[in-house]
Amino acid sequence: IKCLMENENLTQQMPDGQANKDNNALNFAANKGLILGLAMGVIYLLEAFFPQAKLVRTICSLAEIGLLFLVYHFVRTFRQEQMGGYIRFGKAWTLSFWIYAFAALIAAVFQFVHMQFLQPDYLSDLFNQLMLSFEQAGLTSEQMDMFLDMGTPTAIQVTFTYIFVYIMGGAFLSLIMAAICRKEDYLANNQ
Repeated sequence: IKCLMENENLTQQMPDGQANKDNNALNFAANKGLILGLAMGVIYLLEAFFPQAKLVRTICSLAEIGLLFLVYHFVRTFRQEQMGGYIRFGKAWTLSFWIYAFAALIAAVFQFVHMQFLQPDYLSDLFNQLMLSFEQAGLTSEQMDMFLDMGTPTAIQVTFTYIFVYIMGGAFLSLIMAAICRKEDYLANNQ
């Protein structure tokens, strides 16, 4: 109870309801991250089940570009509806980053289900294709043995790698998104 009271006192001391705005931003990011993650998961499944279909690859590539515009729309919508039309770079970066982070977790579920249950031999087939391409590239037997000793990664290992890559990529894309979406209230800052 004491901890809750201290937290409430800190919230009351924050200017302009800053804690409420931060909560709104996190809730907004979680909701929009869910949408983005579902879209990323569907794109992943299409690419996984139809790797040779040029039309599917083209559609997925265009959809991935469209996801960038979707995140831009999300950050801009938050700026207009929640922040009164203005958002600082740091706030825009944080919001965009959390959207990507939540999306990475949702998309990872799709990837894990695919690799573990829908196509359990997917990773071993991929590993075998990789070994064949290494052989064709002229790798020595020592180099091939090094890769064989590592073995085929498990679905959970690949899933965590995807999460890491999506979050790091999201952090980078969030820098660009924040630079595009930021809009400061210079009149309020100069008073």
